[in-house]
Amino acid sequence: MTTVTHDNISLRGAGVANILQPKKGARFTQDSLLLADFCRIKPRNRILELGAGTGVISLLLAKKFPKARFVADELEPRAYDLLCRNIEMNGLRDRIAPLDRNVNDLGRSLARDAFDVLIANPPYTKSGTGRKSPSPERQTARQDQAASLHAWLDCRNLLKNKGRYFLVFPAGRAVELISLLREKKLEPKRVRFVHPHHHKPASLVLIEAVKAAGTGVEVLLPLILHNADGGYTDELKQIYGQTPSS
Repeated sequence: MTTVTHDNISLRGAGVANILQPKKGARFTQDSLLLADFCRIKPRNRILELGAGTGVISLLLAKKFPKARFVADELEPRAYDLLCRNIEMNGLRDRIAPLDRNVNDLGRSLARDAFDVLIANPPYTKSGTGRKSPSPERQTARQDQAASLHAWLDCRNLLKNKGRYFLVFPAGRAVELISLLREKKLEPKRVRFVHPHHHKPASLVLIEAVKAAGTGVEVLLPLILHNADGGYTDELKQIYGQTPSS
């Protein structure tokens, strides 16, 4: 049995979610919290989170948007078990439905045009590249061996027309991602680059794409994570639900 930790995670506007996650292996990262904060959800939206892990994004957004409904999909069995436990522990069984399907198979499990919003933090490296993790769960989270980036974007068929797809991805692959989004008729509408420090290159990109939308993109101000002294910037503190410096 994998040893788990019990963490209290906060997000601005969402309050606190109680999260069980493995002590070692595939744990959620800061990227997930940045993506959750970037998402724009409307009342009564129906949302599908792909590769939900232990469910931190869906849990926080369900608390922030109490009228929205979620499906959280996670293939890896141990993460799926913790996802189900987290939904129950947070009292959200009536608003978050867990699902354990491969991204490649979602078109056979869910109806077309069923969702207003898709959310994904897909694996960042292509299968067979980069360092190999000794943890099978972490390796699956890092590399797209279970489903390619094409497959993650093909889930657009589950989106309604003008539905929104929110993603976080390495900044170095931003051009590749944007090219594929447009190929799949998902037009980037909001883009924000994330920098570890103000003098460092971007490490991540946050993108909101809209299905069957016209051209035109808003490039937001960069998100800087750390001050010169290594501490969190005021905006990152706000994202974490903390009080910024006076």
